[in-house]
Amino acid sequence: MHPLTTLVIAVIGGVAAAAIQAPIPWLLGSLLATALVTGCGVKLHKFASSLEQWMRVFIGVALGPSVANSIGAFSISTVLAVMASIASIVLLVASGSWFFKRFLAMTRGEAFLCSLPGGLSFMMALADDARVASEGSRPRIALVHTVRVVSLVLLVSLVAFFVGTDVQQAVFSDWFLAGLVPDWQLLLLVLLVLLSGLLANVASIAGGHVTIPLVISSIAYASGAIDVQIPQLGITVAMLVFGSILGCELGNGPRSEYPRLAVGSLLFTAVAFMLGALFATMFGKATGFGFLTLFLALAPGGIAEVALIALSLGLDVGLIALVHLCRFLFIMLVGPLGLRMIGGASRKS
Repeated sequence: MHPLTTLVIAVIGGVAAAAIQAPIPWLLGSLLATALVTGCGVKLHKFASSLEQWMRVFIGVALGPSVANSIGAFSISTVLAVMASIASIVLLVASGSWFFKRFLAMTRGEAFLCSLPGGLSFMMALADDARVASEGSRPRIALVHTVRVVSLVLLVSLVAFFVGTDVQQAVFSDWFLAGLVPDWQLLLLVLLVLLSGLLANVASIAGGHVTIPLVISSIAYASGAIDVQIPQLGITVAMLVFGSILGCELGNGPRSEYPRLAVGSLLFTAVAFMLGALFATMFGKATGFGFLTLFLALAPGGIAEVALIALSLGLDVGLIALVHLCRFLFIMLVGPLGLRMIGGASRKS
């Protein structure tokens, strides 16, 4: 089908979710709608990878002001949150590598990638770069991480509802407001997006289409060179694109292995969430951050996906993005090293 059909289905899902005032409507609604249609056997056309990359650039730039503020207010509490995040990575990788290998009969490389709490595209890039996952294993790794992100969206929405978080429920038309700003400021914003996106393309590192724009925009906003932000329309479109991509991935999962992989992913995701909740409770009083904010900062998932959830819930996006950025840099360092060690051990055995 034409990509426009996918967009229409995503918008219908988003409209339905917004109409019932569901939290994170454009992400959750588009995800469920495209997953349902794809799961029924309809072949939806995926959005081009270049579009997904530019949506990630938008999210990276959109996080700039919040991260700049968080860096300015950097304290021991932020350090504790980062330490908790790194500790959770070590525990998740240790337990997850064993779990996926033992109960889902995955290779060591597949199990390692499935246990890392990074974003879907980042994990796929790591798999390709290290060549530890065959073409046939890519859908399995994608399914595990997609189920994890879907579970995160649903769980956080429920938790936000029950703990009484002030979910931002804008007027329907507000989700599409482009925002009126002076021409020169709008030009600076466009140049910032283009520059950071082009640099991300040149750098060609896994996850770079979020992190490089995030770093550049944080510097630009902290220096006062620019003060206009990405309009709500850009965030809405990014939600629709990400929701559609995740929905198609979920609906196109390996049918014969779907039940086993889905159950296994849900079980490990539940453990990851409980660990995050435990750490959020333990470090909550010490840091002074709210439970849901700290939980999202420690939650398994990519910066873009988690940031979109935080934006919709009106949480401290700067802190959450900053912690995830530090975690991303940590995974960038230890991930390839761990995969090389696994590859070396596999060749020796």
